[in-house]
Amino acid sequence: MRRLLGLAITALTASAAVAQNVVKIGQIEAQTGANAIYGYMSSHGLALAVDQVNRAGGFTVGGKTYTIELMASDTRGDPKEASIQLKRLLETDGVRFVFGPFLSNVFVTIEPYARQFNGQFLLMGGATRIHDFLGTPDHDFLLRTWNWDAGPTGFGNLMVDRFVKETGAKKIAMLFQNDQGGKVLADIYIPLFKQKGIEVQLELFDLGTKDFSAVLAKLAAGNAETLFPSYSDAYLYDIVRQATEGNYFRKFFLARGSLGPGLKNKDEIDDYFVYVPKYFEQAEKTDPKVAKFVADYKAFYRRDFPYAQAPLCSSSCYDHLFMLIEAMKKAASVDDVAKIRKELLSMTYEGLWKIRFNERGEEIFNFDIVRMKRGGEISVTGIDAQ
Repeated sequence: MRRLLGLAITALTASAAVAQNVVKIGQIEAQTGANAIYGYMSSHGLALAVDQVNRAGGFTVGGKTYTIELMASDTRGDPKEASIQLKRLLETDGVRFVFGPFLSNVFVTIEPYARQFNGQFLLMGGATRIHDFLGTPDHDFLLRTWNWDAGPTGFGNLMVDRFVKETGAKKIAMLFQNDQGGKVLADIYIPLFKQKGIEVQLELFDLGTKDFSAVLAKLAAGNAETLFPSYSDAYLYDIVRQATEGNYFRKFFLARGSLGPGLKNKDEIDDYFVYVPKYFEQAEKTDPKVAKFVADYKAFYRRDFPYAQAPLCSSSCYDHLFMLIEAMKKAASVDDVAKIRKELLSMTYEGLWKIRFNERGEEIFNFDIVRMKRGGEISVTGIDAQ
């Protein structure tokens, strides 16, 4: 009886020890709502990565084996909801690693609160506004998981350079929503185009706009051949359709948004020049890692692969969990945030993307430029931003 009791206690002790070896990963992204495109793929990719790590038996750091517990709720893109979730993750659940957000309006709302926990956790998000806070006092908790637009390795700078060389454009019309994201895009891209000798015409539209005919007509009267529209597919589908139907514009340049609006109007478009973190339709055929990811996604979710949304898995998604785990192994710790951050900044990870962070904590990764001509003819140029 004593022997059985002893075995039972040993088993319970071992079980408890295993149960304690869990690393909690939080996520604050929009999975539903108007801006769900910016959180949908991140949430799907991260959940798939967690499942793969745990099914493989976890990972070993300092002689201990750990599994991952993912704590992710739907923010719906609501800053207040994201604030509630982050507070719960940090104060109740004791999470030290949080993925997201991608939306700048969410980030600027949670930033004052998150700053109070500087040095105690890492926030790995793709929000454009994170760029402004990287490397500033009390913001060691920040890592931005998205290429910056400007600078020598900036995807926007490289795109504008290629756009000018390939099209010979002299003037471009910009149509952005009148919000923080739209104004940031204007601040970034007006100087980039002007540096290349391109004249810029800018108009802003109110949130919720459905009819763009008047502002499109105004921009078209300025004689720019190419339209640089919005940053969200929620508006892009209407803008591209109305621009072609009204014969205002048939050439487009996009540094945000997807190929979807172009494909939807492929028979009315002359040129659709778009930044795509990875064109999965082609990469699946040439890169074994991508092919495996696509197959694993289909098997895990039992649905077709979302090719239109998949490029956004470049931010706080699948690769980033494996990169974080590698950093933990090199740091010989799963909770020393400073050491793990240092290892993240010193490494290059080659997964679906080739990823590294610069000294400020901003990600640099390879990407694609997709150019679609009338009828849906597509050409893809891979850009190594490293």
